[in-house]
Amino acid sequence: MQPLGLLITGQHDLAELGYWVGKPFWGNEYDTEARKALISFGLENMNLNRIYASRFIRNPASDRVMEMIGMRFEGSFRPHIKRWAVYEYLFQRSILRQEFLQEE
Repeated sequence: MQPLGLLITGQHDLAELGYWVGKPFWGNEYDTEARKALISFGLENMNLNRIYASRFIRNPASDRVMEMIGMRFEGSFRPHIKRWAVYEYLFQRSILRQEFLQEE
């Protein structure tokens, strides 16, 4: 597993779910389970209202994981991040505490 965490904005009771998964770890369930656990912790124990995450438009596998853990599509950002001298489009998904609690 690679880095995974929540960047919390306490004033608004929200957090950005950040993650980076190295190629050797692609295709296993560790990443999905770790993201689920972190979302559960943030929404249940830290009383966050919203957790969101972004992914590169050219990374549909990441989108499938976000969808599997209950995150809903919110929109896209035109060239938003510069990575290795290339401006990348991003898709964003989120989950709200109310949605998460209803799924349990």
